[in-house]
Amino acid sequence: MIKTILYWFLALFIISLLVYWVFAGGFGKVSGSLRSGAQQDSATQDDAGLLNFFSNRSFRLPWQPTFGALSTGGSSGDTETSALENQYSTLEGQYEQLNAQANEAKVFGDPSPQKGQVRITQTYGVKENSPAKEYLEITASAGNTTPIELKNWSLQSAYTGVRAYIPLSASSFTMGILNDQENLLLYPGASALVNSGGSPVGTSFRENMCSGYLGQLQDFNPPLSNSCPPAYGALPFTPENLKVYGDSCFDFLETIPPCTAPLQNIPAGVNPNCRAFAANIFSYNGCVASNRFRPTFNSNTWRIYIGANVELWRNTHDIIRLLDGEGRTVDVVTY
Repeated sequence: MIKTILYWFLALFIISLLVYWVFAGGFGKVSGSLRSGAQQDSATQDDAGLLNFFSNRSFRLPWQPTFGALSTGGSSGDTETSALENQYSTLEGQYEQLNAQANEAKVFGDPSPQKGQVRITQTYGVKENSPAKEYLEITASAGNTTPIELKNWSLQSAYTGVRAYIPLSASSFTMGILNDQENLLLYPGASALVNSGGSPVGTSFRENMCSGYLGQLQDFNPPLSNSCPPAYGALPFTPENLKVYGDSCFDFLETIPPCTAPLQNIPAGVNPNCRAFAANIFSYNGCVASNRFRPTFNSNTWRIYIGANVELWRNTHDIIRLLDGEGRTVDVVTY
């Protein structure tokens, strides 16, 4: 009886070893975990217990979902996606910046060493319908340390190719004579109004405190300033002048508007001496003769006239470049 029991026990033991061998050979990773956890888990665990048992160890059944791995992989994927999106956004911004710089370089052209020293500062007159009214303004930087000579400088439309050279001008203009001509010299902060048409006085010139008289008989675009020296201070009130010019002369001088020559409507009581004085003093040349040595006589504004018979700049959209003597771009404006 005892032998029979021993035989059965031995047979069951051998069968158990075979089953264990088969199980270990097919699931190598499971075998190690089974050995370590055999004493902790009972053979009567339900399906939920087995799931917890397997999921808490380093192995899984072929049909078991990898819950932990799925969660970890998703977080890593989101991080990588976010990093790629940030990198793409950075590259896109760099591309747009480079593209804008390339387009700007095409518009600007070959830069001049004097870039930034002279700028196109106003274009409100370029859309006028006649060359006499069409103009723009260029200004020398106030930070310049020396005057800028605009010898052989020009303005050009990058769209139409029309090119207009800055002409010679008179730095000290006098009416009725042939004025000396020289290259435009822009001191720091000085500006030039460049008109497409011809000059009303026959030449380009530098404005001064008497230039307003020129606008009495000629049209200027834009209009000249009416800031001439006042008429009432031109004749000192002294006993000698009172005897020569009379009481009515001083009253008359106070009625003359700034920058106006009294060509008509002179009161009948004004004596000939006063009339002659007014005709000589209250005119452009008379004002220049009386004030030309004042420190504030000259203005920082020039009137430049190209002398074209047609408009130079388009009335809709254009790209206008200011070119130096070598044809390199000093500044550009678009509208």
